[in-house]
Amino acid sequence: MAWDPAERDRVAALCEEHDIHTVECVIVDTWGMPRGKRIPVRQFLRGGGFHIANVVYTWDPTCFIFSTPWVNEEDGFPDMHAVPDLSSFRVAGWTEGVGIVMCDTFDNSTHEPVAMDARNMLKRQLARAESMGFGVDAATELECHFFTPDWKPIYEDINCYSIYRGWEMEPFMLDIRESLRKTGIEVEATNVEYGPGQTEINLRYGPLMEMADHTVYFKYIVRLVAKRHGLNVTFMAKPFLLEAGNGMHVHQSLTKDGRNVFAEQDEDTVLGNSVMRRYLTGLLAHHKELQLIMTPTISGYKRVQDYSFSPTQVTWGLDHRLVGVRSIVGAGSGNRLEARWAAADANPYLVLAGCLAAGLDGLENDYELMPMVEGDPHADERWERLPVGITEAIDNFDTPFTRTVFGDVFVENFLIMQRREAAEFAEHADQGDDVSGWELTRYRAVM
Repeated sequence: MAWDPAERDRVAALCEEHDIHTVECVIVDTWGMPRGKRIPVRQFLRGGGFHIANVVYTWDPTCFIFSTPWVNEEDGFPDMHAVPDLSSFRVAGWTEGVGIVMCDTFDNSTHEPVAMDARNMLKRQLARAESMGFGVDAATELECHFFTPDWKPIYEDINCYSIYRGWEMEPFMLDIRESLRKTGIEVEATNVEYGPGQTEINLRYGPLMEMADHTVYFKYIVRLVAKRHGLNVTFMAKPFLLEAGNGMHVHQSLTKDGRNVFAEQDEDTVLGNSVMRRYLTGLLAHHKELQLIMTPTISGYKRVQDYSFSPTQVTWGLDHRLVGVRSIVGAGSGNRLEARWAAADANPYLVLAGCLAAGLDGLENDYELMPMVEGDPHADERWERLPVGITEAIDNFDTPFTRTVFGDVFVENFLIMQRREAAEFAEHADQGDDVSGWELTRYRAVM
C-alpha cells in the first residue's frame, strides 16, 4: 500500500505548482455516491491515507444504517483504511487550491482489499483482460436533468438537439465543460436531450479505469457547478414517468499494442471481427444477470419501456438505438460495442466491471451469437424480455457468474440491500403508476 516515490513526487510538484491546500479524498459507496474526507495537503502528502467506517458500503441511499453480514452491531461498525491512488489525482478545475483523488479501501486487520469495494472489482477484471493480452478502452455517455432551486425543470418543452435551447443553457454548460477540462476530463460534446431540462454530456474515449474515475468526478463536478448557478441536477434514472429517463451507455473496445482489436478485419461476418463477435456474445449471455447492477434503484425500472430507447429485450444490432447492445462497425479505429441498458444513477465501477467481465467470458467460451435485430425489436416476440421490476432483477442476480465477478461477500450483501430497498418501497410508497414521492425524496437530490 506504500506509494511509489516517483508518483508521490509528481503529485507533490502539482500541489506546489497549483497552490493546493486541500485534497478531496474520495471513495464510492455501493450506490455510486462519492464519499470521503477533505485532508490538508501536508497531511495528505505524508501518505497515511485515512480511516472511514466500513458501513458506507452497505447503508441505503439515505445513509440509513441497518445490520448486514458485512457489518452489524456485533462488529461495532469498524473502520477500514482508505489509500489514495495517486494515478487518479487531479487538480480541481472548478475552484482554486483543491486537488481530488480516488482511494482504494483495505481491511485494517488483513490489509487485503475490501471485498465490497467496487473499484477493486474493476481492477480485478482489468488484470484478467491484461492476462489475456488486452487493454480496454471505454467511454461513458450519461444524461441528466437540470432543475430550478424548487425542483421545476428549467424548461418544460421537448426540444431535442436544439441549438437555441442549448444557447440558453450555455452560461452554466460552458462552466461545466471548462470545469471538467481544467480537471483533466475532456468533453467531446454536449447537447439538449429529449426530456424537460435534460442534457447529454459525452466524455472522450480512454482507458477503462481512468474512464470509471472520470465518470465519478464528472457527476460530482456537474452537481457542484449547477449549484453555483442556482440549479439542481439529477442523474436519477426516471424523474418523470412520461418523459425521457437518464441512461449510462458504455462504449467499449479491446486494445493490443495501442491498436483497437475490434478494427481488424479477420472474418466474413456482419461484424467482421472474431474478437468483437465473441465479446458481444458474453454481453448478451449475461445481460439479465447484470440488470440489478445496471439498474439499482426502484425508479430505474420505470425507464424500461418499449420505444423509450431504454432496452427492454436481450438484443443486439448495428447502428440501432432500440437494442441492448449497439455494434458500431465500419468506423476503423472507432469500432466498438455500446451497452445501452445501464441507468445514469448506477455505480460506474460495478457497471464497467460487469460489462468487461461479461465480454471476457464471451472470449473464453465463444458462445453462439444470437440473430441480429433488423427492424422493430419491440414488435418481435422472438427476443427475451428483461424484468420491468426490481424483484425479478433480484431473482436473476445470484449466479455463478456474478459471484465470480463481484465476489460472494458482495453478492450476498447487495441482495440484502436490494431486498430491503424493495420492501421499503412496498411499505412507504404510493403504488400508483407515476414516479412516487418516496422515490423522488430518496433518489432525486443524491443520485
